[in-house]
Amino acid sequence: MTNTTKNYRRVNPNYMHDVRSNALGLGGFYSIKVELARLMGQWIARCPEFPEKLSLAEMIYEEAVHAQMLEDRLLELRTNEEDVVHLRARTTPVFLQLEQLDDPNKFLSGLFRVVKPALQADLRSHLDACPPYVDIPTVRMLKRILQEEDKHIATGLSLLTERNILWGDTLDFEAELRKGLWDINDLEGSFMSGEFVGKEPISLPVPVWPAAVEYLSTDQQMPDWPVGQKEEMQRCVHELVFSELEALDIFGRYVYEFSGFPWKFYVEAARLCWDEARHVELLLNVLERYEGTIGQWPANAPGYEEMVRCPTVLEKIMMVNVIAEGEYSTDTQTQHREAFKQLGDDLSALLKDYEMADEIVHGRFGIKWAHWLADQTGEDFENAYKAAKQSLEDFKAKYADDSSGSDESSNMASIVNIPLIRLGPEETESTRLVNASAKRLVGFSEEQISEMTADASEVIDDT
Repeated sequence: MTNTTKNYRRVNPNYMHDVRSNALGLGGFYSIKVELARLMGQWIARCPEFPEKLSLAEMIYEEAVHAQMLEDRLLELRTNEEDVVHLRARTTPVFLQLEQLDDPNKFLSGLFRVVKPALQADLRSHLDACPPYVDIPTVRMLKRILQEEDKHIATGLSLLTERNILWGDTLDFEAELRKGLWDINDLEGSFMSGEFVGKEPISLPVPVWPAAVEYLSTDQQMPDWPVGQKEEMQRCVHELVFSELEALDIFGRYVYEFSGFPWKFYVEAARLCWDEARHVELLLNVLERYEGTIGQWPANAPGYEEMVRCPTVLEKIMMVNVIAEGEYSTDTQTQHREAFKQLGDDLSALLKDYEMADEIVHGRFGIKWAHWLADQTGEDFENAYKAAKQSLEDFKAKYADDSSGSDESSNMASIVNIPLIRLGPEETESTRLVNASAKRLVGFSEEQISEMTADASEVIDDT
């Protein structure tokens, strides 16, 4: 018979964390992970090129998940919830320095050559002092975090190499950054004092997009649609790429700018950001298959610009998630799926079907957290919904008028009778498809769904 009993007598407590010192160290890592998620949320909109945006979008989700894992373990190690909230409100000078930069290259070099390696070393040191056998939950958690940290650093160094950002180019800057690093051994010092990064978020009026693309604000007219099926499809998919990129930048901003929510909100918002990054990557592949290129046409971000104008966080969430994604985009993704099927492009149709499933999740996120926020602030949920919807409808009408172009302008409708829609149903009543089953999964009531489907030409309801 095999003896599976652990030999605890081999553990030397003199070199191991006790519960309190373990929790204090993990609390420092928690503060770091919270700040990393926030900074990435800010810099997603400020980094112009696709590789950086898409990489940061995946990392922001993993950073948020790491913070959630650490929060859960801290509560298990007798840390009370008030102290956890306090740890989320603290930072060290290095994060202030990174937030206030105006150079994406310096941000990337500081993140991947200074901050991440320092964090990696501290995580390994902490792991080495975790008591074996008895502290397996912490050991397993830190091993997973370290594995993903290794991946982040490798990805980041590759990005720097691709951008030809040499070690010598940022040497002085990185040396200055190191002066502001945390002291993880000063367990009750650096993270229990200091300023909260994000009380006054840096203004991000419009996202920064690839250099090859001309960015047009919503008061500028987009060019007329091209003539010819191939060209129309290229323009259509080009627009879809930037519609998803717009959403990616928006959800990064959620993590960076919005304060006062439970951490689960930021984890879910970061996941939405990563979803949008995957949508962008898929559509870039679709664009390539249609022999299109980024920068063939200008691009704009009407949803982002309108979200910035919303006066309250509740209205922002209502407009973006509940209405634009949960109500409108579940229909548009369904329409595009059916359009690609008509074109015989089953792969693109498959991709759009997965996007539609994600839009349901995004709409559900909006309803959940809009209710939570309304309860916290005392605002009326239904009134906020009506106000946000009216604002969006007014904006849509203005945007349509400003961007309609000439009578010869076209879109996907001329190909398959299913139009491209950015912000909601802009097509005629005779061509409006509504996915009622998706609305039900989002969480809309049967009364609301009846109103949404009242004048539709086709209703999909497979429940």
